[in-house]
Amino acid sequence: MRKTSMLFPLCAALALLGCGSESSGDGQGTVEGSDDGGESTGSGNGTPGPDVTTFETALHDRVLDYNEALRTASLKLNRRLPTLAQIRAVETAADPKAEYELQLDAMFADPAFHTRMIKWWKDAMRQGGGAANGAPSRDTAPVLAARITSEGRPFSELFTASSSTCPTYDSASDTFVDGECDNGVPTHAGVLTNPGVMYQFYGNMAFRRVRWLQEVFVCTKFPAEYSETPISKGGSDYVSPWEFETIGTSPVDFQDTKSVICANCHTTINHIAPLFGVFDANGQFTSGIAVMTPSVPDPVQTQLSHWLRDGETTAWRFGQPVADLVELGAAVADDPDVHECVVARMWNFVMSKEDIVTDLSTVPTEVLQRYKDEFYASDQNLKATLRKMFVSDDFVRF
Repeated sequence: MRKTSMLFPLCAALALLGCGSESSGDGQGTVEGSDDGGESTGSGNGTPGPDVTTFETALHDRVLDYNEALRTASLKLNRRLPTLAQIRAVETAADPKAEYELQLDAMFADPAFHTRMIKWWKDAMRQGGGAANGAPSRDTAPVLAARITSEGRPFSELFTASSSTCPTYDSASDTFVDGECDNGVPTHAGVLTNPGVMYQFYGNMAFRRVRWLQEVFVCTKFPAEYSETPISKGGSDYVSPWEFETIGTSPVDFQDTKSVICANCHTTINHIAPLFGVFDANGQFTSGIAVMTPSVPDPVQTQLSHWLRDGETTAWRFGQPVADLVELGAAVADDPDVHECVVARMWNFVMSKEDIVTDLSTVPTEVLQRYKDEFYASDQNLKATLRKMFVSDDFVRF
Protein backbone atom coordinates (compact mmCIF):
# COMPACT_ATOMS: atom_id res chain seq x y z
CA MET A 1 0.00 0.00 0.00
CA ARG A 2 1.13 3.55 -0.69
CA LYS A 3 1.27 5.11 2.75
CA THR A 4 0.06 8.70 2.48
CA SER A 5 -1.79 10.90 4.92
CA MET A 6 -4.80 10.79 2.61
CA LEU A 7 -4.88 7.01 2.34
CA PHE A 8 -4.28 6.41 6.05
CA PRO A 9 -7.96 6.72 7.08
CA LEU A 10 -9.27 4.94 3.99
CA CYS A 11 -9.43 1.45 5.47
CA ALA A 12 -11.27 2.77 8.51
CA ALA A 13 -13.73 4.60 6.27
CA LEU A 14 -14.35 1.49 4.19
CA ALA A 15 -14.70 -0.50 7.37
CA LEU A 16 -17.48 1.82 8.48
CA LEU A 17 -19.19 1.20 5.15
CA GLY A 18 -18.92 -2.57 5.23
CA CYS A 19 -18.33 -3.28 8.91
CA GLY A 20 -20.56 -2.20 11.78
CA SER A 21 -20.18 -2.67 15.48
CA GLU A 22 -21.31 -6.02 16.69
CA SER A 23 -24.66 -6.20 18.42
CA SER A 24 -24.15 -7.31 21.99
CA GLY A 25 -27.05 -8.18 24.19
CA ASP A 26 -30.73 -7.76 23.54
CA GLY A 27 -31.80 -5.70 26.50
CA GLN A 28 -34.61 -8.14 27.09
CA GLY A 29 -33.14 -10.64 29.52
CA THR A 30 -33.15 -14.35 28.81
CA VAL A 31 -36.64 -15.47 28.00
CA GLU A 32 -37.98 -18.90 27.34
CA GLY A 33 -41.38 -18.83 25.73
CA SER A 34 -43.96 -21.56 25.91
CA ASP A 35 -47.57 -21.78 24.90
CA ASP A 36 -48.64 -21.60 28.52
CA GLY A 37 -46.98 -18.30 29.27
CA GLY A 38 -43.23 -18.92 29.35
CA GLU A 39 -40.72 -17.86 31.93
CA SER A 40 -38.04 -15.24 32.24
CA THR A 41 -35.01 -14.56 34.42
CA GLY A 42 -33.31 -11.21 34.79
CA SER A 43 -34.34 -7.75 33.70
CA GLY A 44 -31.77 -7.40 30.92
CA ASN A 45 -30.81 -3.88 32.03
CA GLY A 46 -27.85 -4.68 34.26
CA THR A 47 -29.88 -4.77 37.50
CA PRO A 48 -31.15 -7.82 39.37
CA GLY A 49 -34.48 -9.00 38.01
CA PRO A 50 -37.55 -9.72 40.08
CA ASP A 51 -37.95 -12.98 41.88
CA VAL A 52 -38.45 -15.73 39.27
CA THR A 53 -41.58 -16.99 41.00
CA THR A 54 -43.10 -13.50 41.11
CA PHE A 55 -42.32 -12.81 37.45
CA GLU A 56 -43.61 -16.19 36.37
CA THR A 57 -46.83 -15.55 38.25
CA ALA A 58 -47.24 -12.19 36.53
CA LEU A 59 -46.96 -13.88 33.16
CA HIS A 60 -49.44 -16.56 34.14
CA ASP A 61 -51.86 -13.87 35.30
CA ARG A 62 -52.40 -12.82 31.70
CA VAL A 63 -55.86 -13.71 30.46
CA LEU A 64 -57.01 -14.92 27.08
CA ASP A 65 -58.63 -12.19 24.99
CA TYR A 66 -59.37 -13.41 21.49
CA ASN A 67 -61.17 -10.21 20.54
CA GLU A 68 -58.14 -8.11 21.40
CA ALA A 69 -56.00 -10.61 19.49
CA LEU A 70 -58.42 -10.38 16.55
CA ARG A 71 -58.15 -6.60 16.50
CA THR A 72 -54.36 -6.61 16.68
CA ALA A 73 -53.97 -9.36 14.09
CA SER A 74 -56.31 -7.61 11.66
CA LEU A 75 -54.37 -4.35 11.92
CA LYS A 76 -51.08 -6.16 11.37
CA LEU A 77 -52.10 -8.55 8.59
CA ASN A 78 -54.70 -6.53 6.66
CA ARG A 79 -54.04 -2.98 7.94
CA ARG A 80 -57.65 -2.45 8.98
CA LEU A 81 -59.85 -3.01 12.00
CA PRO A 82 -62.00 -6.15 12.09
CA THR A 83 -65.65 -5.77 11.11
CA LEU A 84 -68.45 -5.82 13.65
CA ALA A 85 -69.49 -9.20 12.26
CA GLN A 86 -66.00 -10.60 12.89
CA ILE A 87 -65.96 -9.23 16.43
CA ARG A 88 -69.38 -10.64 17.27
CA ALA A 89 -68.49 -13.98 15.72
CA VAL A 90 -65.60 -14.35 18.17
CA GLU A 91 -67.56 -12.92 21.13
CA THR A 92 -70.51 -15.28 20.71
CA ALA A 93 -68.67 -18.40 19.56
CA ALA A 94 -68.96 -21.53 21.67
CA ASP A 95 -65.25 -22.01 20.97
CA PRO A 96 -63.66 -18.52 20.72
CA LYS A 97 -60.25 -20.01 19.97
CA ALA A 98 -61.52 -21.94 16.95
CA GLU A 99 -63.46 -18.91 15.69
CA TYR A 100 -60.42 -16.64 16.13
CA GLU A 101 -58.28 -19.05 14.13
CA LEU A 102 -60.98 -19.20 11.43
CA GLN A 103 -60.94 -15.41 11.19
CA LEU A 104 -57.13 -15.44 11.22
CA ASP A 105 -57.02 -17.82 8.25
CA ALA A 106 -59.37 -15.51 6.39
CA MET A 107 -56.96 -12.64 7.00
CA PHE A 108 -54.09 -14.65 5.54
CA ALA A 109 -56.23 -15.44 2.48
CA ASP A 110 -57.29 -11.81 2.00
CA PRO A 111 -55.51 -9.92 -0.82
CA ALA A 112 -54.82 -7.21 1.75
CA PHE A 113 -52.25 -9.61 3.22
CA HIS A 114 -50.36 -9.45 -0.09
CA THR A 115 -50.03 -5.68 0.04
CA ARG A 116 -49.17 -5.81 3.74
CA MET A 117 -46.31 -8.20 3.03
CA ILE A 118 -45.08 -6.02 0.17
CA LYS A 119 -44.88 -3.03 2.51
CA TRP A 120 -43.26 -5.10 5.26
CA TRP A 121 -40.60 -6.51 2.94
CA LYS A 122 -39.88 -3.06 1.51
CA ASP A 123 -39.15 -1.88 5.03
CA ALA A 124 -37.12 -4.96 5.95
CA MET A 125 -35.12 -4.93 2.71
CA ARG A 126 -34.64 -1.13 2.65
CA GLN A 127 -36.03 -1.08 -0.87
CA GLY A 128 -38.79 0.62 -2.78
CA GLY A 129 -39.43 2.82 -5.78
CA GLY A 130 -40.60 2.19 -9.32
CA ALA A 131 -38.49 2.41 -12.45
CA ALA A 132 -37.66 5.97 -13.47
CA ASN A 133 -35.18 7.75 -15.74
CA GLY A 134 -33.82 4.48 -17.06
CA ALA A 135 -33.13 3.05 -13.60
CA PRO A 136 -34.54 -0.39 -12.71
CA SER A 137 -37.48 -0.78 -10.35
CA ARG A 138 -36.58 -1.14 -6.69
CA ASP A 139 -39.94 -2.77 -5.96
CA THR A 140 -39.36 -6.15 -7.58
CA ALA A 141 -37.16 -7.71 -4.88
CA PRO A 142 -39.64 -6.93 -2.06
CA VAL A 143 -42.51 -8.08 -4.27
CA LEU A 144 -40.73 -11.39 -4.87
CA ALA A 145 -40.28 -11.83 -1.12
CA ALA A 146 -43.93 -10.92 -0.48
CA ARG A 147 -45.08 -13.36 -3.14
CA ILE A 148 -43.03 -16.21 -1.70
CA THR A 149 -44.43 -15.43 1.75
CA SER A 150 -48.05 -14.99 0.63
CA GLU A 151 -48.07 -18.14 -1.50
CA GLY A 152 -46.47 -20.26 1.22
CA ARG A 153 -43.47 -21.13 -0.93
CA PRO A 154 -40.14 -22.13 0.66
CA PHE A 155 -38.23 -19.10 1.90
CA SER A 156 -35.08 -20.52 0.28
CA GLU A 157 -36.50 -19.52 -3.12
CA LEU A 158 -35.73 -15.91 -2.23
CA PHE A 159 -32.08 -16.75 -2.99
CA THR A 160 -32.39 -19.67 -5.40
CA ALA A 161 -35.26 -18.82 -7.77
CA SER A 162 -34.01 -18.72 -11.36
CA SER A 163 -37.16 -17.49 -13.12
CA SER A 164 -39.78 -14.79 -12.56
CA THR A 165 -37.45 -13.11 -10.07
CA CYS A 166 -38.78 -9.62 -10.88
CA PRO A 167 -42.55 -9.98 -10.38
CA THR A 168 -44.96 -7.08 -9.98
CA TYR A 169 -48.24 -6.72 -8.13
CA ASP A 170 -51.45 -5.74 -9.92
CA SER A 171 -53.51 -3.93 -7.30
CA ALA A 172 -56.56 -3.79 -9.57
CA SER A 173 -56.84 -7.58 -9.71
CA ASP A 174 -55.00 -8.22 -6.40
CA THR A 175 -52.61 -10.65 -8.04
CA PHE A 176 -48.89 -11.15 -8.43
CA VAL A 177 -47.71 -10.97 -12.04
CA ASP A 178 -44.72 -12.92 -13.34
CA GLY A 179 -41.75 -10.87 -14.47
CA GLU A 180 -38.18 -11.60 -15.47
CA CYS A 181 -35.17 -9.54 -14.36
CA ASP A 182 -33.83 -8.40 -17.71
CA ASN A 183 -30.36 -7.30 -16.66
CA GLY A 184 -28.21 -9.78 -18.55
CA VAL A 185 -27.62 -12.35 -15.80
CA PRO A 186 -26.97 -15.85 -17.27
CA THR A 187 -28.73 -17.64 -14.40
CA HIS A 188 -30.59 -15.74 -11.72
CA ALA A 189 -30.35 -16.33 -7.97
CA GLY A 190 -33.45 -14.70 -6.51
CA VAL A 191 -32.85 -11.26 -5.00
CA LEU A 192 -29.07 -11.69 -5.22
CA THR A 193 -29.18 -10.85 -8.93
CA ASN A 194 -32.00 -8.31 -8.78
CA PRO A 195 -31.18 -5.17 -10.81
CA GLY A 196 -32.99 -2.87 -8.37
CA VAL A 197 -30.94 -4.16 -5.45
CA MET A 198 -27.68 -3.86 -7.38
CA TYR A 199 -28.63 -0.36 -8.54
CA GLN A 200 -29.68 0.96 -5.12
CA PHE A 201 -26.65 -0.43 -3.31
CA TYR A 202 -24.00 0.34 -5.89
CA GLY A 203 -20.79 1.62 -4.31
CA ASN A 204 -17.03 1.28 -4.13
CA MET A 205 -15.82 -2.32 -4.38
CA ALA A 206 -19.45 -3.59 -4.01
CA PHE A 207 -19.22 -3.32 -0.23
CA ARG A 208 -22.68 -1.75 0.17
CA ARG A 209 -24.21 -4.77 -1.57
CA VAL A 210 -22.46 -7.17 0.79
CA ARG A 211 -23.51 -5.15 3.81
CA TRP A 212 -27.14 -5.21 2.60
CA LEU A 213 -27.04 -8.99 2.34
CA GLN A 214 -25.50 -9.39 5.79
CA GLU A 215 -27.67 -6.97 7.73
CA VAL A 216 -31.01 -7.75 6.09
CA PHE A 217 -30.73 -11.54 5.95
CA VAL A 218 -28.30 -12.47 8.73
CA CYS A 219 -29.52 -9.74 11.13
CA THR A 220 -26.05 -8.77 12.36
CA LYS A 221 -23.45 -6.22 11.40
CA PHE A 222 -19.92 -7.18 10.49
CA PRO A 223 -17.76 -8.89 11.75
CA ALA A 224 -19.71 -11.95 10.69
CA GLU A 225 -17.25 -14.71 11.66
CA TYR A 226 -15.28 -15.45 14.79
CA SER A 227 -12.38 -17.77 15.46
CA GLU A 228 -12.25 -19.90 18.59
CA THR A 229 -8.64 -18.75 19.01
CA PRO A 230 -8.22 -15.00 18.33
CA ILE A 231 -4.68 -13.75 17.84
CA SER A 232 -3.07 -10.39 18.54
CA LYS A 233 -2.50 -8.01 15.64
CA GLY A 234 -1.31 -4.46 16.15
CA GLY A 235 -2.17 -4.56 19.83
CA SER A 236 -5.76 -5.70 19.24
CA ASP A 237 -7.48 -9.03 18.72
CA TYR A 238 -7.84 -10.47 15.25
CA VAL A 239 -10.96 -12.60 15.59
CA SER A 240 -11.69 -13.87 12.07
CA PRO A 241 -11.12 -17.55 11.24
CA TRP A 242 -9.60 -16.59 7.88
CA GLU A 243 -5.84 -16.39 7.46
CA PHE A 244 -4.97 -12.73 7.98
CA GLU A 245 -3.05 -12.44 4.70
CA THR A 246 -5.90 -13.65 2.45
CA ILE A 247 -7.06 -10.10 1.62
CA GLY A 248 -5.49 -7.40 -0.51
CA THR A 249 -3.05 -4.68 0.49
CA SER A 250 -3.06 -2.34 -2.52
CA PRO A 251 -4.35 0.20 -3.34
CA VAL A 252 -6.29 -0.26 -0.06
CA ASP A 253 -4.43 -2.02 2.73
CA PHE A 254 -7.06 -4.29 4.25
CA GLN A 255 -4.36 -5.78 6.45
CA ASP A 256 -3.83 -2.42 8.15
CA THR A 257 -3.97 -2.47 11.96
CA LYS A 258 -3.18 1.14 12.83
CA SER A 259 -6.72 2.34 13.57
CA VAL A 260 -8.90 -0.76 13.47
CA ILE A 261 -8.29 -4.39 12.55
CA CYS A 262 -9.73 -4.08 9.06
CA ALA A 263 -9.39 -7.81 8.45
CA ASN A 264 -11.88 -8.68 11.19
CA CYS A 265 -14.62 -7.59 8.81
CA HIS A 266 -12.95 -7.64 5.43
CA THR A 267 -11.75 -11.23 5.40
CA THR A 268 -15.46 -12.08 5.08
CA ILE A 269 -16.54 -9.06 3.04
CA ASN A 270 -13.76 -9.33 0.46
CA HIS A 271 -14.53 -12.98 -0.27
CA ILE A 272 -18.16 -12.09 -1.15
CA ALA A 273 -17.81 -8.70 -2.83
CA PRO A 274 -16.27 -9.88 -6.14
CA LEU A 275 -19.48 -11.79 -6.87
CA PHE A 276 -21.47 -8.54 -6.70
CA GLY A 277 -18.76 -6.48 -8.39
CA VAL A 278 -19.88 -7.61 -11.85
CA PHE A 279 -23.00 -5.38 -11.71
CA ASP A 280 -22.66 -1.81 -12.91
CA ALA A 281 -24.16 1.34 -11.41
CA ASN A 282 -27.48 0.62 -13.14
CA GLY A 283 -27.69 -2.96 -11.87
CA GLN A 284 -26.74 -4.51 -15.19
CA PHE A 285 -24.62 -7.66 -15.33
CA THR A 286 -21.26 -7.26 -17.10
CA SER A 287 -18.58 -9.64 -18.24
CA GLY A 288 -15.97 -8.01 -15.98
CA ILE A 289 -15.68 -6.01 -12.79
CA ALA A 290 -17.89 -2.90 -12.87
CA VAL A 291 -17.14 -1.17 -9.56
CA MET A 292 -14.41 1.24 -8.53
CA THR A 293 -11.67 1.25 -5.90
CA PRO A 294 -11.14 4.56 -4.08
CA SER A 295 -7.51 5.60 -4.45
CA VAL A 296 -5.40 8.74 -4.59
CA PRO A 297 -5.49 10.87 -6.66
CA ASP A 298 -8.35 9.22 -8.60
CA PRO A 299 -10.51 6.11 -8.21
CA VAL A 300 -9.51 3.15 -10.37
CA GLN A 301 -11.48 0.21 -11.66
CA THR A 302 -11.43 -2.58 -9.13
CA GLN A 303 -9.40 -5.69 -9.84
CA LEU A 304 -9.70 -9.03 -8.08
CA SER A 305 -6.31 -8.45 -6.44
CA HIS A 306 -7.72 -5.36 -4.71
CA TRP A 307 -10.01 -7.66 -2.72
CA LEU A 308 -8.00 -10.86 -2.39
CA ARG A 309 -4.46 -12.17 -2.64
CA ASP A 310 -3.55 -14.35 -5.61
CA GLY A 311 -4.99 -17.84 -5.45
CA GLU A 312 -7.95 -16.95 -3.21
CA THR A 313 -11.47 -17.94 -4.24
CA THR A 314 -14.78 -16.31 -3.43
CA ALA A 315 -16.72 -17.74 -0.49
CA TRP A 316 -19.81 -17.19 1.64
CA ARG A 317 -18.04 -18.10 4.85
CA PHE A 318 -14.73 -19.66 5.90
CA GLY A 319 -14.68 -23.19 4.50
CA GLN A 320 -17.67 -22.48 2.22
CA PRO A 321 -16.29 -21.53 -1.22
CA VAL A 322 -18.79 -20.35 -3.83
CA ALA A 323 -17.82 -19.86 -7.44
CA ASP A 324 -20.73 -17.69 -8.59
CA LEU A 325 -23.96 -16.05 -7.51
CA VAL A 326 -25.99 -19.23 -7.98
CA GLU A 327 -23.72 -21.05 -5.53
CA LEU A 328 -23.83 -18.04 -3.21
CA GLY A 329 -27.63 -18.18 -3.27
CA ALA A 330 -27.60 -21.86 -2.37
CA ALA A 331 -25.19 -21.22 0.52
CA VAL A 332 -27.25 -18.32 1.89
CA ALA A 333 -30.48 -20.30 1.56
CA ASP A 334 -28.95 -23.15 3.56
CA ASP A 335 -27.49 -21.00 6.35
CA PRO A 336 -29.16 -21.55 9.78
CA ASP A 337 -28.29 -17.97 10.76
CA VAL A 338 -30.35 -16.72 7.81
CA HIS A 339 -33.26 -18.92 8.89
CA GLU A 340 -33.13 -17.62 12.45
CA CYS A 341 -32.90 -14.05 11.17
CA VAL A 342 -36.10 -14.18 9.13
CA VAL A 343 -37.99 -15.93 11.93
CA ALA A 344 -36.79 -13.25 14.37
CA ARG A 345 -37.83 -10.49 11.97
CA MET A 346 -41.30 -12.04 11.70
CA TRP A 347 -41.53 -12.30 15.50
CA ASN A 348 -40.68 -8.61 15.83
CA PHE A 349 -43.37 -7.81 13.26
CA VAL A 350 -45.97 -9.77 15.21
CA MET A 351 -44.92 -8.29 18.55
CA SER A 352 -44.48 -4.68 17.30
CA LYS A 353 -40.74 -4.62 17.96
CA GLU A 354 -38.24 -2.41 16.16
CA ASP A 355 -35.52 -3.46 13.71
CA ILE A 356 -33.07 -6.10 14.89
CA VAL A 357 -29.98 -4.45 13.38
CA THR A 358 -30.57 -0.71 13.51
CA ASP A 359 -32.47 -0.70 16.82
CA LEU A 360 -30.82 -3.75 18.43
CA SER A 361 -34.25 -5.28 18.98
CA THR A 362 -32.90 -8.81 19.10
CA VAL A 363 -34.83 -11.90 20.15
CA PRO A 364 -33.49 -14.65 22.44
CA THR A 365 -32.97 -17.97 20.69
CA GLU A 366 -35.11 -19.70 23.32
CA VAL A 367 -38.12 -17.59 22.33
CA LEU A 368 -37.65 -18.39 18.64
CA GLN A 369 -37.07 -22.13 18.92
CA ARG A 370 -40.63 -23.37 18.52
CA TYR A 371 -41.16 -21.04 15.55
CA LYS A 372 -37.94 -22.21 13.95
CA ASP A 373 -39.25 -25.75 14.41
CA GLU A 374 -42.41 -24.74 12.54
CA PHE A 375 -40.31 -23.03 9.86
CA TYR A 376 -38.43 -26.28 9.19
CA ALA A 377 -41.43 -28.58 9.59
CA SER A 378 -43.40 -26.56 7.02
CA ASP A 379 -40.56 -26.56 4.45
CA GLN A 380 -39.63 -22.95 5.27
CA ASN A 381 -43.20 -21.70 4.87
CA LEU A 382 -43.13 -18.23 6.45
CA LYS A 383 -46.90 -17.88 6.36
CA ALA A 384 -47.28 -21.05 8.43
CA THR A 385 -44.62 -19.75 10.82
CA LEU A 386 -46.46 -16.43 11.13
CA ARG A 387 -49.71 -18.23 11.87
CA LYS A 388 -48.08 -20.13 14.73
CA MET A 389 -46.97 -16.80 16.19
CA PHE A 390 -50.45 -15.28 15.92
CA VAL A 391 -52.06 -18.21 17.78
CA SER A 392 -49.38 -18.44 20.47
CA ASP A 393 -50.17 -17.57 24.08
CA ASP A 394 -47.69 -14.71 23.82
CA PHE A 395 -50.01 -13.08 21.30
CA VAL A 396 -53.52 -13.96 22.54
CA ARG A 397 -52.94 -13.37 26.28
CA PHE A 398 -53.01 -9.85 27.71
